[in-house]
Amino acid sequence: MVLASLQYIPQLYTTWALKHVGSLSIPMMCIQTPGSFVWAASLASREGTKWSSWITYVVTGVLQGALLAMCIIWELKDRKERKETGGDGNGAAFEGERRPLLASEAS
Repeated sequence: MVLASLQYIPQLYTTWALKHVGSLSIPMMCIQTPGSFVWAASLASREGTKWSSWITYVVTGVLQGALLAMCIIWELKDRKERKETGGDGNGAAFEGERRPLLASEAS
């Protein structure tokens, strides 16, 4: 359980620090997060199963749910920013990406 939980710490930290989704797939996490709870419930409902066999799926589901919540919040924030600033819709919401690379030459 400890190792399964530790695998989420770098991703949670990176996503929190960047405040951006990056290459994470929100639709995939929307399917996978509840799936971990369904799988944990399935294991827990089996006769003779101890908590140690299903608790890992609950803990990782909670961690992935936290990651999913961060991703949804920042994706909505990015979309709102792009709409307000007239962004190009390709994720260019950062200041450095809005400025032209080369100055236009006016003749």
